[in-house]
Amino acid sequence: MRIKTIGVILFFVVLVITAGCAPKKIKTYESISDIRNEVIQSSISLLGKPYRSGAKGPDSFDCSGLVHYVYKKSGIELPVSTEKLIQTGYEVKRSEVLPGDLVFFKIKKDLHVGIMLNRKEFINASKSRGVAVDDVDTIYWRKTLTGYRSVLY
Repeated sequence: MRIKTIGVILFFVVLVITAGCAPKKIKTYESISDIRNEVIQSSISLLGKPYRSGAKGPDSFDCSGLVHYVYKKSGIELPVSTEKLIQTGYEVKRSEVLPGDLVFFKIKKDLHVGIMLNRKEFINASKSRGVAVDDVDTIYWRKTLTGYRSVLY
């Protein structure tokens, strides 16, 4: 009887621990193209990977390395540097942003890039948290936002 009780308690402890580690739910649009969906799914699969300056994956990333890696997995070759990425594709307005579009920030003197998941959230390689999801409407990101670009036609 005692072993059965310990087993039930252990089951609930494992259930609570794994429930806390459940993947974050990310809202995207109901119907997006296959390539955009592939880009989003690839980027989400990398959540939690560590940041390393100059890293291009698959074990660690910097911001432009993450973008380059994710798009390359989908068969799209993009520049490796943020300076070149900001010149790639075409500019889009916030109201026209789609999942898979790129978002750019100027933090001090450095450019930073992420991949939009929806109109608010984006995935990026953060120096402090590794590959993570952030919200463009938070004060930190809003004050450094420089624009959006699409490389998907």
